[in-house]
Amino acid sequence: MTLMLALMAAFLAIAQPATVTLNPTKDASLFEPITFPGSNSPVFYYSNALGGLYSGITKSGARRRAMLAFDIGRVVPLGSTINSAKLHLHMDRMSPQWTQTSTYSLHRMIRAFGEGTSFVNNGQGAPASAGDSTWIESVFGDTAWTTAGGDYVSTAASTEPIDGTSTTPGVPTESDYEFTGLAAMLQHWTDNPTEDYGMILIGDESGLGSARRFVSREGTEHAQRPHLIIDYTPPSNAFGTCCLASGNCLVTSTAQCQSNNGQFDSDSSSCNNRFCPKPCPSSNPLDCITGACCLPRNIGCVQDQEDDCLAAGGIYQGDNSPCSPTACAVVLEPFVDELPIPVLAEPYEGRAGAEAKYVITMEEVKVKLHRDLPETTVWGYNGMFPGPTIEAWKKKPVEVTFVNNLRDLETGMLRTDHYLTVPTCLHGPNFMGTTPYTVPHLHGGKIPFRHDGHPDFQFPPGTNDTYVFPNPQRSGMFWYHDHALGITRLNVYMGLAGLYIIRDAKETNFELPSGKYEVPLVLMDREVNLDGSLSYPDQWVGTFTGSQILVNGKIKPFMRVERRAYRFRVLNGAGTRVFAIEMNKGKVQVIGTERGFLKKRRSTKQMLLTPAERVDFVYDFSDFEPGQKIKLRNRHGAAHADGIVSDKDVILEFHVITSPQAEPYKPPKDLLTNYKTLKEDDNMVQRTFLLKEESDPVCGGKTFKMNNGGWDDVDVKVEAGAQEVWTFVNLNEGHIHPMHLHLAEFQILDSQPIIPLGGDAYLLDKKRTRPEKYQRGWKDVVHVGPTEAVRVLVDFDKEFLGRFAYHCHVLEHEDHDMMRQFWVTGHKCNNNGVCNEGEDCHSCPADCGGLTNGATCGNGICEAGNDENCATCAADCAGQVGGQCCGLGPLILQGANLGQDATLGCNNSICTSSGYKCREKAVVEACCGDSACTGSESEAACPIDCPNGLTPVTFLARP
Repeated sequence: MTLMLALMAAFLAIAQPATVTLNPTKDASLFEPITFPGSNSPVFYYSNALGGLYSGITKSGARRRAMLAFDIGRVVPLGSTINSAKLHLHMDRMSPQWTQTSTYSLHRMIRAFGEGTSFVNNGQGAPASAGDSTWIESVFGDTAWTTAGGDYVSTAASTEPIDGTSTTPGVPTESDYEFTGLAAMLQHWTDNPTEDYGMILIGDESGLGSARRFVSREGTEHAQRPHLIIDYTPPSNAFGTCCLASGNCLVTSTAQCQSNNGQFDSDSSSCNNRFCPKPCPSSNPLDCITGACCLPRNIGCVQDQEDDCLAAGGIYQGDNSPCSPTACAVVLEPFVDELPIPVLAEPYEGRAGAEAKYVITMEEVKVKLHRDLPETTVWGYNGMFPGPTIEAWKKKPVEVTFVNNLRDLETGMLRTDHYLTVPTCLHGPNFMGTTPYTVPHLHGGKIPFRHDGHPDFQFPPGTNDTYVFPNPQRSGMFWYHDHALGITRLNVYMGLAGLYIIRDAKETNFELPSGKYEVPLVLMDREVNLDGSLSYPDQWVGTFTGSQILVNGKIKPFMRVERRAYRFRVLNGAGTRVFAIEMNKGKVQVIGTERGFLKKRRSTKQMLLTPAERVDFVYDFSDFEPGQKIKLRNRHGAAHADGIVSDKDVILEFHVITSPQAEPYKPPKDLLTNYKTLKEDDNMVQRTFLLKEESDPVCGGKTFKMNNGGWDDVDVKVEAGAQEVWTFVNLNEGHIHPMHLHLAEFQILDSQPIIPLGGDAYLLDKKRTRPEKYQRGWKDVVHVGPTEAVRVLVDFDKEFLGRFAYHCHVLEHEDHDMMRQFWVTGHKCNNNGVCNEGEDCHSCPADCGGLTNGATCGNGICEAGNDENCATCAADCAGQVGGQCCGLGPLILQGANLGQDATLGCNNSICTSSGYKCREKAVVEACCGDSACTGSESEAACPIDCPNGLTPVTFLARP
């Protein structure tokens, strides 16, 4: 027995192999800047700390490299023997045109890299923030690399071929890859823990377009995040955790810890379970108390002092609180909140569903998005999120006075700055600043130019505007949302959205489910912090999807339903996210799209909804037993292209309650009997719009354009009542573009894959295909997928003239800069010397005059591009004649032209001093007959636009 015990003791003294799996403690991408020969433009260095990991070379010839650090000494004891190690990476994006297999290599880094808070999920990068790494700096603004592109050992620790094939042509295949043979590199770190700087992934840098994107440690799917699998044999002597004087932690022996003047703990075997305090520079230990700090955008937990945590935008969890695995996780139990139904707006005159007048205010309020979250600050129409539903009747006008009453909840004062961070490099904020201007747009409405929610008529807190919606169209579900220039994504993200329903006799005669059995579903997504606050990037990003799905303002709610049929009217109100919704049992009966009923009902399993698309369907619960739970699922990933979707991605749960069982129901087979399928005609005007991503080194790293133009480039003129074929060609490989036209409606003709050839060139590929049957109706949004051309036949309104927006409804794209204007022109001219209805400056210059100056002196903006300066418009332009004078001239003084040199451009500080605003790009011209009194128009010159002494809008007045 004694011998056996001795043998057992000897066996236990022999260290046994162990296996651990580690996720990165930090990761980031390096972005080589693009420089153009002969260009004097400054070089901007970008980063990406919180987005995907990029490696390879872009189509423009810029290199990308990904870095990962794991800090293995926190888990693997000092003195261990590394038996094997492998790195798992998930590749989720590459160029569809790159079909070659590329060799990627991992190298040991010899200098530490930084990870700040820059975030963008595209290959262009974002402006570097404090602590980031860039192509030339290991820590932005602090430490430079010895060699641009990172300092690393030239000999690769591991190489791996990354496949370039695709199971579906034009759609990159997601794949998992393992880099093996990393034992030697990890052994070096185990023996020399102070040199554990991480590894760098270098791709094929010889062929243009070879770059791949890999999921980073911030990826939404945990299984796809990078992880390092290490098999090791620990030392035979006892080991535990050791807190060093630097605040770092190592797993080591007692003797080794003591030799480093550390504090040893034999009861903990991993640094993941031990907090080591940072050294205190103060003589008073109370100055250095730390706790768990939850960083913004749910990117993780760090141990930090309270002031430093708050300065970084984090949430401090309390003194001496540890960074446990769940310390900062926003984990919410689904289906605990009942689905709210947006309330019906109440008019102050008339009645809902008929001719009526409303006052709707924009308010900053706190709401509960989920039972277990603290209240969230949002903006809401009438203080509601979503806003109240306005019901109208066909051809019965509705008047709405919208009041911008956005006040800081803390002070009660009108807001002069936005609740969210406003990048002032975007068009709009670059001359309007960070003030939360608003301008409600009735999406889908046939409305005069002046009341369409045109960004040129945005207004600041403390002002209001009155709109008249004539409602001339057929019944349908529309929505009103904010449309301010350059900040639409921020205002809608804060909550400025509500439903607008037009009804008519035809709808009533169908006897569809109504009342409480007609249910609107507004789908949105948000990112929320532990304190309930909304999280959104400080810099402009090309896409943004929140991890929490909201339905009618609640995170994954439930709804009690009776055993009968319901009508659901669904809006995708998200800024970027695509939904592919379906019931988990059976099919639905689709009866309508954005602009009303289909010709016939359509049975389908799944419905794809890109931002701003709507669908109207009926689902029958009569066959289900009380207690059953039916699920509305989203089958589309967070990315633009189809991605990995969890089977558990249920966004709404229906609970069947005890109730009488109704007879099975289907809506009428024939719906819009007067529906007319538009026919393409050889004589129709054909227009093509190229949708492109372009480099923008000054703002966000990139921008999105249509036909290389922006908001103020108005070159499309359409005669009222015309029908035209518009083709949208998406040259992007990773972005969708849901294209929306104001005023007009259209039918989808077909779609066709393309092969981009670089620049504006492309080839049409394969055959044209018709849209899904449930999309063969009247629409105002069309999904244009990556590398796809989509044709629509547009029916322009006959009545309303003026400038109307058309844009991508990914709100991040719209804000920078994929939004332009088309001009609906008059269709008659009676040459009677008076500008009458149906005439305008385009169709009848003899009666209406020509285009005139679009600038308005007194609107609070020094419109320098229209020759305003401190002499011609002292009300708007700062400075003094003969001194510093804001504007671009010419400056007129005593009848003499002093020349443009006498004025200062908008980038001069005097132009924006004391609240002044300055705009260098010329304002679009005013046109008599377009229903809006703008620019230099007056009652004398244009009574049809400026009746009864009406003067041009001056909402933008300087505070």
